Amino acid sequence: MVRSVIIDDEQNCIDSLAFDLQNHCPEVEIVETCTSPKQGLIAIRKQKPDLVFLDVQMPWMNAFEMLEVIDEINFFIIFTTAFDQFAAKAFRLSAIDYLLKPVDTQDLKEAVKKVSEKIALKTGAANIDNLLHNINKPENKQRIAFAGRDGYEFVEIGSIIFARAEGAYTHVFLNNKRKLVISKTLSDIEEMLPVEHFQRIHHSTLVNLAHVTHFYKSDGGYIVLDNGEKLIVSKSKKDGLMARLGLK
Repeated sequence: MVRSVIIDDEQNCIDSLAFDLQNHCPEVEIVETCTSPKQGLIAIRKQKPDLVFLDVQMPWMNAFEMLEVIDEINFFIIFTTAFDQFAAKAFRLSAIDYLLKPVDTQDLKEAVKKVSEKIALKTGAANIDNLLHNINKPENKQRIAFAGRDGYEFVEIGSIIFARAEGAYTHVFLNNKRKLVISKTLSDIEEMLPVEHFQRIHHSTLVNLAHVTHFYKSDGGYIVLDNGEKLIVSKSKKDGLMARLGLK
């Protein structure tokens, strides 16, 4: 059984989540429910749960502030939140599970399944340190969690020069001359990165605009990056890129 604690300041949300867990996730045992961060901290110390369902927006202390005061986070967390674009992106960057309210039953089952598998494999708890880092940093200083064979590699967003699609994989080129091969599509990577800093210049290429040093209209259009790389700009992406660079 996966021993769990639910922390949410709205009792109706607790009741709804508890109902769904009892009816659709029999592997989860709810050992305590709490309606405030203070109660939640006490319950975590007392119950030592495997999993905590944690509401993001709570009065007096939000979920991130609450986690900051816990000495050792040795449990898994599934965040629950009303739609919050910034928070959702921070979760994706850090490879953290979250559920949007009202919680979808299928999403809940999938999130619980992932946690159960991690517990069975005795893998480490969620990347909470990276999440807290991202919450408190400007976007170009945030770190993205790239999944690898043996775990995650955390890469500062500002260090990504460009990314190129290679079938079902994406090659990510960094400013230290390293290249990562990620088992995600370019569209998946693009969704995780801040739109303010990245631009598609081709259906298979995504660039960090901060690393663009030159734009040439000749030969159909191409850019030069600060690592010396020259990349073709497709006709369909040319106007959008010029607008982003302030050229029109």
